[in-house]
Amino acid sequence: MENQDIKRKQLRIKRKWAKLGQKKVSKEMRDAIHGYLMSDGYLRNGILTVEQSVEQKAFVDWLYAKLEPLRTSLPIRTVTRIHPKTKKESKSSRFNTRALLHGFHHMWYERVIDKEGLEKYIKKLPKSMDCFFNETFISVWYAGDGTKVIGSLGVKFEVTDFTVGERLRLQQLFLTKFDIQVVIISSGVSKSGTPQWALKIPAIEYPKFRALITKNDLIQTVFPYKLHKEDV
Repeated sequence: MENQDIKRKQLRIKRKWAKLGQKKVSKEMRDAIHGYLMSDGYLRNGILTVEQSVEQKAFVDWLYAKLEPLRTSLPIRTVTRIHPKTKKESKSSRFNTRALLHGFHHMWYERVIDKEGLEKYIKKLPKSMDCFFNETFISVWYAGDGTKVIGSLGVKFEVTDFTVGERLRLQQLFLTKFDIQVVIISSGVSKSGTPQWALKIPAIEYPKFRALITKNDLIQTVFPYKLHKEDV
């Protein structure tokens, strides 16, 4: 019975994707989803949640337009939270896609059982990452997890949550795909004592990186402050 339910669910998803094909779900759209999952995005039950602080609503607007064939018809909404300890209020902008991204979940998450015997999913780098490691993916990733280095033309990506092997793989992809040499650097220690790591693109490689992330409009129009001033 369970297998029949799974097959019916898979068939419904295939039919929805076939219908969406008429609206031309582009490779760029898929690459943008991958880029957002690489940084701030999370999936649950095939639904991608896009959520950023209200200060970054322009980024949410950009993704809302980009993912139009996949998202619900509901408008972007403002979410208010109260921190349980500090009682400080924060607001964010959010929208969801429809429940069509189960395949992305399979690519990006690994099922594990914790010490208490509970099931959970941890994010991993997809095996097929070299297929979408391109300018759209990197631009959206940089929008979420990238910063420019103060006092240097370099930039860096936050990669603490990835394994040593995954960080090395990202380093190799930059080199083989774009001839950009990046270095893995320590970026301090968190309040809980966890070592922090980043991928740094040094000044000598920055012109190639800048040319890459400005092939679409995202960084220049939404995150111009992530480009060095002399290059804006």
